[in-house]
Amino acid sequence: MTSKNLGCLPRWARSCRDPLGHADEPAVDAFCQDRGVGKPPMADPTDPSHDDNWNGGYYELAIKLGAHDDERLDAALNSLWEAAGLQQAFRRGSTGPASELTPVVSAESLLAGSLHSVASIPGMGLTLCSVLVVREETYEAGVTRYGQDWLDLCLPLGALDNLDHRVGAHPFDETAPSRAWREPIERWFEGVARSVFEIVPFVHAVTGFEVSGMEPSEVKFGWCALFRPTEAGALAIEPVTNW
Repeated sequence: MTSKNLGCLPRWARSCRDPLGHADEPAVDAFCQDRGVGKPPMADPTDPSHDDNWNGGYYELAIKLGAHDDERLDAALNSLWEAAGLQQAFRRGSTGPASELTPVVSAESLLAGSLHSVASIPGMGLTLCSVLVVREETYEAGVTRYGQDWLDLCLPLGALDNLDHRVGAHPFDETAPSRAWREPIERWFEGVARSVFEIVPFVHAVTGFEVSGMEPSEVKFGWCALFRPTEAGALAIEPVTNW
């Protein structure tokens, strides 16, 4: 049986499989017939105008830098951008001047809003990505107090699914094997984390689905990777072992 292209289905529906692991052909036919659509090719995973690329949440490398510091954020951001080999930064949906459509990679630009780009992941290919900062803050009695800075490298699962169909409905389909596509990403994230740590020693970093803000005590070991410094100042890594 020839498996149909599931590009017309939402991400949750693409994970439907029969007992042999094949796409549920009747479900595909019914869905597409009901909507009067054919079986289009998968969207280009580098196309920022295709909404499906931004759906499904994010697979992330989230780095806790420490107390807010614009200079440290700038150094960490530029180290991350270079180590990840990201292309030209852009704003999604911006209608402003050219300088705003393609902003410089800096803490000032990042604090004004997320920066998007295209990443080349070894062993996988090209896909959209986002880089953002989460600056914890509280506001009391008219005074803003800043907490920790998090620097996040985020891969939208919609784009990843358009790049590699095995992504499916991760992480909601717990029966689907994920090593084939997660392992290249985890290796890439590890290289990025090491490079950032050499320039800006950070508190810790975590990889996985929407892990920004996660503390070591919250990490599900084996399912997420955890990076943190040793007493000697080296970077210790507890890798993903459950795929």
